[in-house]
Amino acid sequence: MKSLILSAAVIFALTFNAAAAAAEPVNEKVLKTFSLIFKDVNNVSWSNTGKHFEAYFVANDIKTRALLDVNGNLIQTIRYYKEDGLPSNILYSIKKAHQGKDIWGVTEVSNHNGVNYRIVLKDDKSYTHINANSTGDSEVVKKYKRGDK
Repeated sequence: MKSLILSAAVIFALTFNAAAAAAEPVNEKVLKTFSLIFKDVNNVSWSNTGKHFEAYFVANDIKTRALLDVNGNLIQTIRYYKEDGLPSNILYSIKKAHQGKDIWGVTEVSNHNGVNYRIVLKDDKSYTHINANSTGDSEVVKKYKRGDK
C-alpha cells in the first residue's frame, strides 16, 4: 500500500513538473509588442517554439497566429478567413481570373517578404489552390478532384 501511494505521488509530481516546464511565460518585450499591435484581443493562447513565441487568438471571426521573437519583434502573422476578408483588389483579380469558382478559404501570410495569400477555390468538381500577392497577381498551385462528389 505504501509503495502504491509513493508511486502515485511520484507520478503526480512528474506530471506537474512537466506541465509547468512546458508553459514558459511570455516575456515583457513580447507582451508589450503584442498589446501594441493587437488591441482588445481576449483568450490568447501562447506557445513557445524555442526562439519564438506564438500567439493564437480569434478576433472578428478571423483566426490569427502571430510569431514574435524573444526581443518582441513581430516576425510573421498568419490569418485565416473567408472571402469577405480579402482586400478588394485581390478579390476582384481572383473573381475575374477564376469565374465560376467560389472562394472557400484564405490563408494570409504577412512577413518581411510582404503579404501573400493562399486561396482555396471550390466548384462542383474540384478544389483549386492558388497563391496571390498583394498586387493581385496569382498562380495556380494545385488542383484537386473533390472527393465528396
